[in-house]
Amino acid sequence: MEDAQLYVSANALQRRDALVVLTEYLPQMVWQEEGEAVLDVGCGSGDVTRNLLMPLLPRVEQVVGVDVSTEMVNFASKTFQHNSLSFQHLDIERGVQPRNIFQLLQPGGEALLVFLARNPLFTVYQNMSEKTQWQPYMQDVTSFISVYQHKTDPAQAMMDAAEDVGFEIVSCEAPQFEFVFENINYLRNAIKAVNPFLKRIPRQQQDTFLMECLSELAKLKTQAEDGKTVARYNLMIAHLQRPE
Repeated sequence: MEDAQLYVSANALQRRDALVVLTEYLPQMVWQEEGEAVLDVGCGSGDVTRNLLMPLLPRVEQVVGVDVSTEMVNFASKTFQHNSLSFQHLDIERGVQPRNIFQLLQPGGEALLVFLARNPLFTVYQNMSEKTQWQPYMQDVTSFISVYQHKTDPAQAMMDAAEDVGFEIVSCEAPQFEFVFENINYLRNAIKAVNPFLKRIPRQQQDTFLMECLSELAKLKTQAEDGKTVARYNLMIAHLQRPE
């Protein structure tokens, strides 16, 4: 995600899912009376952090949103300022070591992980990467496909991985969600906003690439009879705790 303004205008799916998950899971977490420091990893454009996460937090002293995209962080800092909220650039995978979520938590601290476990868009990425015209721009395609995409039981695989790190599992599931895109233009913008390969492709070929992505998506039988597109995907929702 590099076009922050486009992402804000086309992320209705992400906002809907964030609200559903946060509303259900935040009340299940333990909050200290004196307030908490909360880290939002992968904050993107900052709108979910500011408009959805913060109003639902019961007691908080400071919220820090971090993202790998400098453009997203700059946009968030300018657009969603708040006295208890700040945004910083951080690649959680390649930052100063040790720099993973388990070690960022205090003993007894909790994490709520929410990310795509399975998504038809991942299949589109894989299929597009096998085409001669696009293969040079997508050689690292597997880095952008969930490791749970082809797992028979993604939730169990996630629990196994979390326990190996040292987490205690409070809950973990990978339910199916559904989102209806009302028209092709909104779907196109939604795909464009999150596509990690588009910026690598020469500008004069980008529209062709996007149209082929839509064509590949249609092959996966995502189109409804009324012409709307129905996205069915699985979210990984893991509530974890670092032991005391």
